[in-house]
Amino acid sequence: MPKLGDRWALVGMSLLVALATTSCGGGGVSSPAPLFADSFAGAFPGTAWTGPTLTGSAVVAYDPGTTALKMSTTAATATASTTTTMAFTSPPVTITMNIADVSGATSQLGTGTVTIIDATPAVVASAAWDNATGKITFHIAGAVDALSAVIPADGVFHHLVFSVNSSGSSYWSLDGAAAVVTQTIPAATLKLQLSATFGAGAAWPAFFFDNVAVTSP
Repeated sequence: MPKLGDRWALVGMSLLVALATTSCGGGGVSSPAPLFADSFAGAFPGTAWTGPTLTGSAVVAYDPGTTALKMSTTAATATASTTTTMAFTSPPVTITMNIADVSGATSQLGTGTVTIIDATPAVVASAAWDNATGKITFHIAGAVDALSAVIPADGVFHHLVFSVNSSGSSYWSLDGAAAVVTQTIPAATLKLQLSATFGAGAAWPAFFFDNVAVTSP
């Protein structure tokens, strides 16, 4: 299975190295270390994530083929979710992750979702990949939802970014493109939740999550 997530991780590491190198002399400011980072290298949930909440026949497990976290089901009408045990103060904060969908047909009903929640917990923002439509819906509370173009469910990882700057202006972006939706949100303590829901039928898609990172700014 192709893993573009590795490419994004290498790009990110290269940028961090470049920033650190330029700060070694002349009074530069070094790049801050990530507040949180997880590439799901065989250990889940560990101490970083809550034990998965499951209904029906949903399964959440490390997938050695992709070295990612896989959410799937063996029967209809199932759900799965897990949340970071660590909370992050916003603003400013940037949360990045990679997501892939593997499916044999659009008739396989399922949605993989990345959700940003506050302490209440209310949904602050989300990105939901619906296998039936092939589109990702980007949501930020108070803004009009935005839809991505159709993305093939071929196992290729796609890079999501949710970022909030110091003034509270937030955005979602996909694969390094321009922001697909923007909105100013209030200061809050945030957590990241990964989830999947599966519908009726006899076969279902599988969703993969990888290379989660949280930085500030």
